[in-house]
Amino acid sequence: MFQKPEEEVVLFSPMQGQITLNGKPVANARVERFLKWKDETGESDSFSTNQDGQFKIPVKKDAVKLSTISKFVIAQEIRVFIGKDEYLIWTMGTGNKTSYGELGGKPVNFRCELSDEMRRVDVDDGLLGTSCQWDSIEKI
Repeated sequence: MFQKPEEEVVLFSPMQGQITLNGKPVANARVERFLKWKDETGESDSFSTNQDGQFKIPVKKDAVKLSTISKFVIAQEIRVFIGKDEYLIWTMGTGNKTSYGELGGKPVNFRCELSDEMRRVDVDDGLLGTSCQWDSIEKI
């Protein structure tokens, strides 16, 4: 009665960029993506930077049945690990279910300087805190 048909949703759009620390590329860092949306436990997966500090995180999708009386909300985080040091570079709560919906498009020249402070970024559908920057947003 209150159930919508199953639909495919984007839980986290693809992301690629460069990780630096004090202006120098960070090689072989672990980049961890964490999502919480269907239970309190959440789920995570990890990726690594290359020798130039470049990383790629693929899109994360799932099929869900949503209720007509509830709102879809997902919590996203990205953390970077270098040895025992941990850096939170992205934390977001959003209800957007589309590819590149987090920022309203694909970020151009996405880069994260680990020594930068987190800042709030105004987005249309959610709350975003990040230490990353980009030159522009390419509408998709």
